This record gives sequence, C-alpha cells and structure tokens, in this order.
Amino acid sequence: MAPAAVDLLAVDRGVVREGTHAGHLVVSDAAGRLQAALGDVGRTTYYRSCLKPLQALAALRTGIQHRFDLQEEQIAIMCASHNGEPRHLATVRSLLARCDVPESALQCGAHWPYDEAAALEARRTMAAPLAVFNNCSGKHAGMLAASLALGAPLESYLEPTHPLQQAIRGVVEAYTGCAASEIAYGIDGCSAPNPAAPLKAIARSLAALAQDDDPIARGIVAAMTAHPYLVGGTGRFDTRLMEATHGRLLAKGGATGLHCTVDRRSGQALAVKLESGDGSFTSVAVMAALSQLGWLEDAEAATLADLSRPVLKNHRQIAVGAVRPLFRL
Repeated sequence: MAPAAVDLLAVDRGVVREGTHAGHLVVSDAAGRLQAALGDVGRTTYYRSCLKPLQALAALRTGIQHRFDLQEEQIAIMCASHNGEPRHLATVRSLLARCDVPESALQCGAHWPYDEAAALEARRTMAAPLAVFNNCSGKHAGMLAASLALGAPLESYLEPTHPLQQAIRGVVEAYTGCAASEIAYGIDGCSAPNPAAPLKAIARSLAALAQDDDPIARGIVAAMTAHPYLVGGTGRFDTRLMEATHGRLLAKGGATGLHCTVDRRSGQALAVKLESGDGSFTSVAVMAALSQLGWLEDAEAATLADLSRPVLKNHRQIAVGAVRPLFRL
C-alpha cells in the first residue's frame, strides 16, 4: 500500500484553519538516490511545464542552435512558462524569425498574457488573444524549429507519432531511468503530449539534466539561470528564485501543484506535488523545503521572505490570514 499524502501547508483565517494542502515531497540526485522524502514518492503525476527543459533538450539535439544561430535568450524562452510581457513576445518571435516559420504555425492555442499590464494593453488593441501570448509559445516555437531541422511535417508536430515527440519520449526515459511501460501520456494544456511518471523519477530527471556534461544540457541550464525573467516574468516564483540565488538554483514549476528545484551546488533536485492540484501556494512548501535543506543563504531567504509565509488579504487589503508550512524533513 502506497504511503499517504502528508499535510504540507495550512491555510489559516483568523484563529481557524480554513484549509490544508496535503502532498508529497522528494529530493533525489542524478542517480536516483533519495536524500529526503515525505508522502508517496512513487506518486505518478504529470510533468506539465516541468517538462520544458527536457523538451528543449530533444529539440536542440536536432542541431537547431547552430543551424538557426539561436542565442541563450531563445533557448531560455523554449523552457519558459512566460507571462506574455513584451520581451517574452519579442523573444518568441525572434526564434520563429530565425527559422523563417510563421507565427500562424503555432498550435499551442491562445490565451491572454498572464501579466496584468500586458493583458490590459492587448485587450485594448484586439478582440481575441494570439497564440504567441500563450505561456508555452516559446516551447512550441522550438518544436517547430526542430521539426524543420528533422525534415518532418510542421502541421503534425504535436502528434505522438511525430519524430520530435518520439525523441522527447526517449529523453524522458533516459533521464528518469524509467522503462517506457512505466510512463503514461496525456495531453497538456498547450496540446503537446505530456508524460506522467513517479515523483521520484521526475526529481531524478531534473537532477540528471543539471549534472549532465552534454554541452546541450549544460546550455539549457545556463540559459535558464542566466535569463530567469524569460523563464517566467515579473513577480513569478521561478524568476524570483533564480534571480535571488544568482542562478545557483534552477527552478521550473508546472500546473496542478507540481514544482521542481535543482540545487546546482549539490546536484540534487527537489520535487513537490500538492494533492489539491492548486498551485497558488506551492511556493510556500518549496521555500520551507529549501530552507530546511540548507539550499538558501540567509540574504536570499530574506529577499524571498514574502513567499515563505504569505499574508492573506481581502479586497480592502486587510490582513485576514496566512499560509504556513506544516512539515519537517
């Protein structure tokens, strides 16, 4: 019988606990050796956007960096869940322009920018959102470039049988250490195939990426940590965490309460999954784990203090509650 989820977070309003977020937590090195664990580390969950660095790896292995003269900024945007701010859009468009692929080829679907100011400006000038606004548009631009390099059809680049998607499957199996039969596939919010794997294998895969001597893997880690704004954007947890630690920590969140952080100093990766699927407070669990693991310096923790125990405010900005961690590693 699998271990039960552990209570990770309390949401308190006044003197009453209004909610509890249970979940699972694991720390693994690149060989799959576990350094810490809570809950069910074998809990199968989708990578969602935590997969983007591995998807970028498969895309870059087609030779697109040299063929299309991609710079670190374009590599970072391939790994991004971006806000849709002007610099994000410009970087995605520059990637498409370098490989002469039209913006209309993006099949990620459209939504308004996550950034409020960018969304207000976009809504002022247009009636419907564009696909380039999608937080996954950089990943899709990279997939289109890779399809071009493979001589594979652009129109079907999201089909599971497409050569690029098959290459991504190979990367996932190699970096998780899982057999193909241990990985299930569904469809992500952006319509790309997305694997589900044990949480411990997801942590292992990100640790393995960060420890790999492969120049392409090293380039992905370097691009993400050198350009954290492109990976997320204004106010985003991943961006702030990488900025505060000057790239020593590599951070990538996904939907439904999953987050992965790699400590490049120890070569270990932390994966946190909230059973609620509500990612609103994932950062609180991550920050508590980082502190207990000793992965944050005092000055870095102080810079990110508002993410550790956020104060809940009502519509009049009156403090009415707080979110706090419940676990000890």
